[in-house]
Amino acid sequence: MDEPFSHEPASAEPPRGAEEADRASALRALRNLEATKARLERSAAQDAAEARGKLASEVFPVLDNLDRTILAAEATSDRALLDGVRMVRAQLETALQRFGVERVEALGERFDPGRHEAISMVSVVDPRLHGVVTAQLEPGYQHEGKLLRAAKVSVGRLVSPPPPRLF
Repeated sequence: MDEPFSHEPASAEPPRGAEEADRASALRALRNLEATKARLERSAAQDAAEARGKLASEVFPVLDNLDRTILAAEATSDRALLDGVRMVRAQLETALQRFGVERVEALGERFDPGRHEAISMVSVVDPRLHGVVTAQLEPGYQHEGKLLRAAKVSVGRLVSPPPPRLF
């Protein structure tokens, strides 16, 4: 015989275990989506910083040439030209600073091959100047803590003084 027909409605709710599995799966998918979004944002920020650094690196020779022009113009009597070139140079450096590019000064610092490029060695008799930057030929620049260009420098090298004359 057939089983008696039940008048109870079928349960509209899925079994509790399936609901929890679906919820856990949705939470995993949400976490993966958030992690992917964060990774893409970091990557985009790194790409933008790298692009700013590359652009700034293209401008450094212009700043160097403006510095040379200022040095040459200081020997002339044309104060208006000198002041104009100084203003242009300051404007350009200010624009770079707005993008996070900073000038790195080296004069008087201990020589650091990670931040300085030694162009020449200068004989010094003072032991305190041995290994110290005695002249900065071109400044270094950094962006967000990353060195874009090392400062070109002269470094002191200790030489022993000649022996005293006895006669």
